[in-house]
Amino acid sequence: MSIQINFKNSGSNKTPANLVLFVDEKFNISNLKKYLSNSEFSYISDLLKNSDLKKDILFFDVNSKKTIFLVSIKKDIKISNIENLGAKFHGYINYDKKKEYIVNSDTINNKIKNFVGYFLHGLKLKSYEFNIYKSKKNKKTVSINVLGNKNKISTSSVLLSFLDLYLLNS
Repeated sequence: MSIQINFKNSGSNKTPANLVLFVDEKFNISNLKKYLSNSEFSYISDLLKNSDLKKDILFFDVNSKKTIFLVSIKKDIKISNIENLGAKFHGYINYDKKKEYIVNSDTINNKIKNFVGYFLHGLKLKSYEFNIYKSKKNKKTVSINVLGNKNKISTSSVLLSFLDLYLLNS
């Protein structure tokens, strides 16, 4: 599976596509109301009462075409843990038939610069497949659209990601 990442400064707050939102470690979703419809918000609130809140990522199928992912950010999170969250997210989308996801960076409530960059870096590293000697190659492409202005990715983290992928492919 290959990952295509697109950065957009703005978009609809309440999108019809698969949505990735970031929450605190207690899965408090009160600040996500402007990104979800009222029915989605109440549906997820009800499901969170019976969910395992010790996990890093929870997902809720709102309907057959839309899944909402809640990614938990711990208070003392390190950069390697952020990359691991991206890798775990890849585990959720790798076998899914859906091909487009929206990562909303405005929901990140953390002081680490380039949080989105580290998250996407972990996602891209996990997506690498060694296909040189395979006769049947997986041609699935997943589009990750990053919305929001809060945590823009820096050019240094983009270069780091491309350098890692280049070294893996050579």
